[in-house]
Amino acid sequence: MKRILFTLLTCALTVWGAAAQTVPDTLLFVFKLHGQTRRFEMSFEQRQDSIRLTWGIERKLKWLSGSYTMTPEGVENGSSLSFLQPEDKRHIVMPAGETVYLIGRKAYRTLKATRRMAYNRTVYRLLDADGRALGLPLLHVRDEAEGEEMWILDYPALPLVWRMKDNPLEIDWTVQTME
Repeated sequence: MKRILFTLLTCALTVWGAAAQTVPDTLLFVFKLHGQTRRFEMSFEQRQDSIRLTWGIERKLKWLSGSYTMTPEGVENGSSLSFLQPEDKRHIVMPAGETVYLIGRKAYRTLKATRRMAYNRTVYRLLDADGRALGLPLLHVRDEAEGEEMWILDYPALPLVWRMKDNPLEIDWTVQTME
């Protein structure tokens, strides 16, 4: 019995390790807002139970950068997606219930279990999981009230909002790999 459990644990860790390597160090977020396009380089780093997002963009031949740190409470139980605009040299610790560019793990688990989740005081319904990014499925959800759509990376450690469309704030984005 111990040998079977050890084998199962080894297989699980191998699969988890392979999946963990599918998310590159740096991703390119392409934002569309009021007819303008901005490309931000973003990297996510797990720091104990928190996640730090470091961003950067070249503007007028100058490199601008900053970071957002999501608290352990936000990473696990976050229920609000922040749309705080990046400001050069600002290193912001997010409030406990907020996340940036990803959903809280509890909301992710709820979405997987019930095909629905509440985020930003809005109910989203899972439409499909046909799309793929980084070799992983994308969970395609739609806001039942206003029609906003998100594609969320089906990855429990980092349920990243890979794409956002028809956001009521008109902040839409798509993630691309850096190549």
